[in-house]
Amino acid sequence: MKTAIELFEQLNALDETPWIEAKLSSEVGKSLMETINSFNNEPGLIEGYILIGVTRMQESLFPEYQIVGVENPDKIQQEIATQ
Repeated sequence: MKTAIELFEQLNALDETPWIEAKLSSEVGKSLMETINSFNNEPGLIEGYILIGVTRMQESLFPEYQIVGVENPDKIQQEIATQ
């Protein structure tokens, strides 16, 4: 199992992949739920990671991500678990 730091470093090195995605999400919305569903339906995908509280820096020449955090992670976790 990879640490959050390792996943963030991979995200910056590889950009988003079929098994790792970045979401700014401050709430559980359609985009986050679609990502979760796509991970569930991806043939052969053993594990997938969603880094919540991460945004892509638009002014960067190459894909680069920045951690912005999540205000209420317990709420996000609870909303994901109940949907």
